[in-house]
Amino acid sequence: MHVTELCRELSAHFGKAQLFFHSEQNDGEAWLIAERGRIIRRWISEYPELAAGEPFGVERRLLDAYGIAGKPEDLDPKGDLAGDWAATVAEESSIDPTAAAAETGSISGMLVAAAPLFE
Repeated sequence: MHVTELCRELSAHFGKAQLFFHSEQNDGEAWLIAERGRIIRRWISEYPELAAGEPFGVERRLLDAYGIAGKPEDLDPKGDLAGDWAATVAEESSIDPTAAAAETGSISGMLVAAAPLFE
């Protein structure tokens, strides 16, 4: 099953499902936010043509701060302006996984699960 469909199904069952990806090796950034069975926003820096939904929250504020009226998918794909936003979007949408301490165990109801790779 494609990870987008998996998040959509999980959100239909649990109300919300989110996926965030940040690579320390410059392999890109991604976020996928689903609510009540609908994909609200999908952004994959390596594949801007697969973007879905409108920028919201911190994503929109970051674009506005740079004076960009469009979406990250409208930016130069070789640029890295939206290259480090996943943790920021994650922090506003749920929790910043880069700030979570592994030794604390469960973090405010956050559930982490392994998901299949993009097909």
